[in-house]
Amino acid sequence: MEHEIAAVAERLLATPRDWYSAQELNQLMLAEEPVDELYWLVHDCNDWEPLKTIAQIADVLALTAQHQSRYQIEDDEPVTKYAQGLWLEDGTFTVELAIITAGNAYNMRIGASAEPDRLSSAPDAPIPDAQALTLAQAYEVLAGWASGRGLPEGYGGTIHTYR
Repeated sequence: MEHEIAAVAERLLATPRDWYSAQELNQLMLAEEPVDELYWLVHDCNDWEPLKTIAQIADVLALTAQHQSRYQIEDDEPVTKYAQGLWLEDGTFTVELAIITAGNAYNMRIGASAEPDRLSSAPDAPIPDAQALTLAQAYEVLAGWASGRGLPEGYGGTIHTYR
């Protein structure tokens, strides 16, 4: 499985771009093994807890907004996939999905439109409007990811590789 993920990532990143479609990112996400258990955390709020249902993601996002904080959802050790993001002052959220394989983390910042000239996944880059998702959009993306269905149509993202 690790080789399949690495091959897909290599193909996608052979010619790096600022934007990848939902279909392209799904190739990367769907190449990974599905996981049975996920855990969640809202920073400065709670310890790691098991994610009991996909619907509970809405509660995680609500708690993140209530505490104006950051959230994280990931599988068990060793971590092979995670989602993370934060509440923004305008009431929207960021969503980043990542796959960890062969010592690389492929971190995908998700957005709701294709505006390649304005988007970045660099850790210190400003968050453009296209990557600031409403509560409903953040839930839709996270629910698809957590259930193994990938990204819904109409979304895409940028990829930043941590080595």
